[in-house]
Amino acid sequence: MDSVKRLWKDLTPEAQTAWLAAHGEPAYRLKQIREWLWVRRAVTFTEMSNLPVAMRIALDAEFAAFSLNVLDTQKAGDGTRKFLFGLVDGTTVEGVLVPAPRRNTVCVSTQVGCPVRCVFCASGRGGFVRNLTPSEIADQVLFACRELGERVNNVVVMGMGEPLLNLDNLLVALEIIGDPAGLGLGARHVTISTSGIVPGIRRLAEQEKQWNLALSLHATDDEARAQIIPEGHRFPLEEVLAACRDYREKAGRMVTLEYALIRGMNDSSQEIQRLGAIAKDLRAKVNLIPCNRIGGKLVPPDRAEVRRISDQLDRLGVQVSVRKEMGADIDAACGQLRSRYETKPGAIPAAEE
Repeated sequence: MDSVKRLWKDLTPEAQTAWLAAHGEPAYRLKQIREWLWVRRAVTFTEMSNLPVAMRIALDAEFAAFSLNVLDTQKAGDGTRKFLFGLVDGTTVEGVLVPAPRRNTVCVSTQVGCPVRCVFCASGRGGFVRNLTPSEIADQVLFACRELGERVNNVVVMGMGEPLLNLDNLLVALEIIGDPAGLGLGARHVTISTSGIVPGIRRLAEQEKQWNLALSLHATDDEARAQIIPEGHRFPLEEVLAACRDYREKAGRMVTLEYALIRGMNDSSQEIQRLGAIAKDLRAKVNLIPCNRIGGKLVPPDRAEVRRISDQLDRLGVQVSVRKEMGADIDAACGQLRSRYETKPGAIPAAEE
C-alpha cells in the first residue's frame, strides 16, 4: 500500500544518516532520535521536543516511529495481559506480558501467522502471512516496558511464528534489545523457542551468545513427532538433538525441552521414559506444558496425571518443571485472540490455506 509509512527503526544507520543530511540536519540528530526511541520510549516524532519542529513534521510525514497499534487487550485475574497488535500494513500479531514481583516477562512474536502449524497451536491455523521486521519484534519489548513503566527483565521469543525461520530479523532485534544504549537486556534474560529448525539452531550456536534455547520437542521419535508437527519444517529428530548438543557446547547454556502434554498421544509411561533418556543425554531440563484446548480435539492430561509424569522424570534424575498456567481466563495461548478478532465482521481476513 502506497499510504503505509516506512518504519524509521528498520532503516540502517547509514540510511538514517543520509536522510538527515538530505534534510540539512547534522549527524548528531541521529543520537537524539535513538535516545527518544529506545531510552525515553517515545512512540511519535512529535514527542521529541529537542528536535526542530520542521524536522519532526518531515519525519512524521514519511516514517512511523513505532510499529504497533493496540487493537484489543485482555487481562487475566493473575495479572497476565494479552495484546492484539495491529501493524502498519493492517496485519495483526499477539504479545503477552506476565508481571511478577521479581521478574516481568514479555512473550514476543516473530511472524504474522506460522508456517510450521503444530497441531495444538492456533498461530498457524490462519496460514503464514509474513515475517516481522526487526523493529516490529523489538517494539513488542519496548511496548511492555511502557506498559510497566520500567524495563522488563525477561524476554521469551515464544509468541506467534517460528523464530528461526525469521532469524536474520530476529538477530537484529536481539542486538537492539541487548544494546546498552537501547533496551540493555542481557543475553541470559532472553529465551528463544524453536520447533527444531536445524540450520537456525546451528546459526544461533555460531553467534556464541548466551541466549537460552527452548526446543519444542513434544514427542520422542520421528513417527510420533510427525503426528504433531506437519511436513515441511520438520527435521529428523536425530539431527535436531545433534544441533542442540552443538548449541550447548558453543553457547554454554542448558537447553530446555518443551513438552506439550496431550492426553493419549504423548503421555504414556514409555514415552516419558524415552523423554527422560533424551534429556539426560542432552543434559537438558524438561518443561512440561499441559496443552491448550484448541477446538476440543486435543486435551491435556488431568492434574494427577501431570504430577505422575513429573514425578517419573524426577525419579529418572531429570530436572523438570511444570509450566504454571497463566492467563487461564483469557485467550492466552498463541493465536487465539488474533483468530477470534479476525472472525469479527469487517476484520482483516486470515491468509488463505
